[in-house]
Amino acid sequence: MPVRRDPRTGGWFFRTTVKTPDGKKLRLFGTPGVPGPYQDLAATKVGAQAAEQRAISEALHGKPIVQPTAIKEVPTIREYSEKFLVTYKPGSKPSTKLDKRQRLNAYILPALGHVRLDALRQEDIDQLVAQQLRRGLDRKTVNNITAVLSSLVKYAVKNKVIGPVDLSFTIKVQDSEIVAVAASDVDKLAAAADKRYHAAILLAADAGLRIGEIRALRWSEVNELAREISISQSYDRTGELTETKGWERRVVPISDRLWSALKKLHRVGPLVVSRLNGGALGYDAAREAVREIYAHAEVELPPKPWHSLRHSFGTGLANAGVPVHLIKVLMGHKSIETTLRYMHTDRGARRDAIAALRGSHVAAKTATST
Repeated sequence: MPVRRDPRTGGWFFRTTVKTPDGKKLRLFGTPGVPGPYQDLAATKVGAQAAEQRAISEALHGKPIVQPTAIKEVPTIREYSEKFLVTYKPGSKPSTKLDKRQRLNAYILPALGHVRLDALRQEDIDQLVAQQLRRGLDRKTVNNITAVLSSLVKYAVKNKVIGPVDLSFTIKVQDSEIVAVAASDVDKLAAAADKRYHAAILLAADAGLRIGEIRALRWSEVNELAREISISQSYDRTGELTETKGWERRVVPISDRLWSALKKLHRVGPLVVSRLNGGALGYDAAREAVREIYAHAEVELPPKPWHSLRHSFGTGLANAGVPVHLIKVLMGHKSIETTLRYMHTDRGARRDAIAALRGSHVAAKTATST
């Protein structure tokens, strides 16, 4: 049969012989979806059949046939990974690039680095997922790993290194519940901190700043006349100054207690919350400091201490009845789906709702009996 599957790679190819009008016999063969004359065709059986018909047509009509030697070897995932890391989305934040490199080196390359890009199959991805789940990684973390592999493969397709693929890289994940610090605990944390971290805690809880945005906030972005903060930059985990997570500047009004905290700060440089010498706070230093503040204030430490304070800002807005589109703007979310998670996070409100429902049932029963 002219169209067949390579037992080593699982890829489809064709091999056939045609007789030209002048009586010559030509051997034709090729592979769809790889660099060469058939790279625009899908790497499937149908694609191989289309490639065969194209080759026969070209041979019979006297058109030049690209020799198989012109077809370049498709790289393995390991071979292509370095080009991917260097050239993919060159404007990405350094911390984002670092995360991709770490996930590739720790999880993807050890398992699939030897696999040729055009030979990657769904079962390879499924085995990678199963392996990481057995190691105890949660489903969201596994999806973060396979998302890197997905980006690499799609980048290879976009650059015509391989043909189009039909592979699934994600597994279903339940949305994790937002953990917000209670308002009373925010007060305890603020009271337990020095002036710098008192202001930092309120920048998160009263203005919704991420820790990277707090570390990068400059006095020039604090509008004393309008009592507003402009948020446009962030320090990532590697200490690089980048755009904010949503890549958009946002403006947030300053609450009374945050305004009071900011006025008490000693200005030693351009940054609002800085080291004692005016330099930027390090990521690790800020993380360790907030852990000590939680311990000193005797407040339960959440999984993400700084981000839970930002969640307090979002849930506070939602519980106050602020419209969802305005919460999205104040929080700096790119997607409304992210903001909607704040609309039903207050456990107390949910208990009240059930209690109200029970009360309505009791009232209805009483009215019926009378």
